Amino acid sequence: MAGLSNIDAIYIALVFVVPGFIFLTFRNQFVPGQDRLGVDQILSFLTYSAINFALFGWAIYLAIAYQAAPYIRVTIWFLTLVAIPAGLGLFCGICAQREIVGRIYRFFGYAAVHPTPHAWERAFFNSPPAWVFITLKSGMQFAGFWGGESFASSDTKERDLFITEMFEFEDDQPWRRTGKSLFVAAGEISTVEFIPPIEET
Repeated sequence: MAGLSNIDAIYIALVFVVPGFIFLTFRNQFVPGQDRLGVDQILSFLTYSAINFALFGWAIYLAIAYQAAPYIRVTIWFLTLVAIPAGLGLFCGICAQREIVGRIYRFFGYAAVHPTPHAWERAFFNSPPAWVFITLKSGMQFAGFWGGESFASSDTKERDLFITEMFEFEDDQPWRRTGKSLFVAAGEISTVEFIPPIEET
C-alpha cells in the first residue's frame, strides 16, 4: 500500500488537526489549566476537528461538486477550517467561564465537574479586585491589593504570585501604601486571604 502523498498529508492536517487546534486555542483563553501535552493533546485536536468536519464539512463537498468559483471555495474552506472553529472556541470558552453548562445541570438537579481544575485558578483567574493578606510558610505576612497589573501563574508547576501594590499594616490601624510590589516564588505561599474592597480604610 502506497504511503500518503504530501498533498494527502496536508489535507489531513488541515481537516483533522488545524480546526481542533484553533478551537482549543480560543477556548483556553477563557478556561485556565486546560492545556494538554502529548497524546492527550493530539486526541483533543483530532476529536474537535472530526466533530467540526462532521457538522460543516458538507459545505466543502458541495462547493467541489458544483464547481463553485475559486473565491467561493476559498471562503468556504476558511469558514470551515478557521472562522467557525475560532467562533465556537470563543463561545464555548465564554460559556465555560460563566458556568452556563453547570447552571443548566444544577437547574435539573445534577452536579457537573467544574471546568477549572484547580482552586488556584478559581481564586485568581478573572477574580474581582480585593485586598489580600499573604502568609508564607516561613510565617512572614504581607498585605497588598489584588488588582490592576497583579498576576498569578496559570502554570500548574509554578504557582508564583505578583502583587503590584503592597501595604504596611498594624493591628487596628489603616493599611499604609508602601509604593512597593511583591513577587512570591512558587512553593513559598501558605495561605492567601481575600478581603472585599468595601472601604479603603
